[in-house]
Amino acid sequence: MIFRTFLVAMLWFSTNIFAAPNIVVSIKPIHSIVSSLTQEITEPKLLLKANQSAHHAHLKPSQLSLLNQADLAIFIHPDFEEGLKKVLANLDVGKTLIIGNMKKISLIHNQHQKAINYHLWLDINNMQIFAKKLIEKLIEIDPDNRSKYTTNLNNFNKNSNTLKQTIGQKLSAYKSKTLASYADTFDYYTHANQLKKSVNITNYHDEKLSIFKMIKAKKTMKNTQTKCLLATTEVSKKRLHSLAEGLTINSTNIDIMGFDVAQGSEHYFKLMHNITNKVAQCLK
Repeated sequence: MIFRTFLVAMLWFSTNIFAAPNIVVSIKPIHSIVSSLTQEITEPKLLLKANQSAHHAHLKPSQLSLLNQADLAIFIHPDFEEGLKKVLANLDVGKTLIIGNMKKISLIHNQHQKAINYHLWLDINNMQIFAKKLIEKLIEIDPDNRSKYTTNLNNFNKNSNTLKQTIGQKLSAYKSKTLASYADTFDYYTHANQLKKSVNITNYHDEKLSIFKMIKAKKTMKNTQTKCLLATTEVSKKRLHSLAEGLTINSTNIDIMGFDVAQGSEHYFKLMHNITNKVAQCLK
C-alpha cells in the first residue's frame, strides 16, 4: 500500500515537471521579465550569457541544443539579434515569439527612418504589452497553470507601475535639462520619460563616427546647452572625452543589458533603476 501510494505520487510529480513549458530567451533583460511571469511554474533558460553580443553572436552546440529543445523561444527581432538570423530562420514559427512583431508594441525608427531601433525593453510600457502577450501564449501552451500565470502577470504589472512612478519621480527635477546620445540606443528610455534630447550623434548602433558628424554634434550640443552625453559601454572613454572637450557637459557610459546585474526575476527592475540613477547623475 505504501509503495503504491509512493508510485502514484512519483507519477504525479514527474507529470507536472514535464508539463511545464521549456522556455529559452535570447537576452538578459527579457529573460528577467519571463522569469517574473513564470515563477513557481518553470525556469526559463538564458541563451546569450556573459558579454555575448546579440548583434554578432555565434552560438555554441550547447546553445543550439537549448533552442532545439525549447517549447518556446523568445527574441527581440532578427534585425536586432543579427548574429542569430540563420538560427531563427530554422526554428519552428509556432515555437517562437518575436517581440518586435507584436501588435501595440511601440517601435521607434532611427533618425532617417531607414531602420527600426529595437532597444525596446527600455520602455516599460512595451514590456507590459509584451508580458500580456506572453501570458496569453503560455496559457495556450500550458492551460493547467492559467491561475498562476495570471497572478504573476498582475504582480508584474503592479511592480512595473511602481517602477515607472519611481523613475518619473527621480527624473522630474531634470525634465528642463537637455541630453544627447551617442547613438539611438536610449531613444525608448528618453521618449518614455519625456526627457529633452538635442541630438543622436550617430544614427544607429555600430555606425562609424566621422569628423564631420563629430563637429556637427559638438556645435549642436553647445547651441542647445546640452548637459549630458549618454553612451553604451561599447563606446570608449577616449571618444566620449573628444566629444565633450571644450563643452560644459557631463558624459557617462551605461550598460543597457545589465551584464553585471544578477540574472533572475529582479534583474530588469534593478537594470532600469541603475540606468535612471546614471542618467540623473549625468544631468545634475
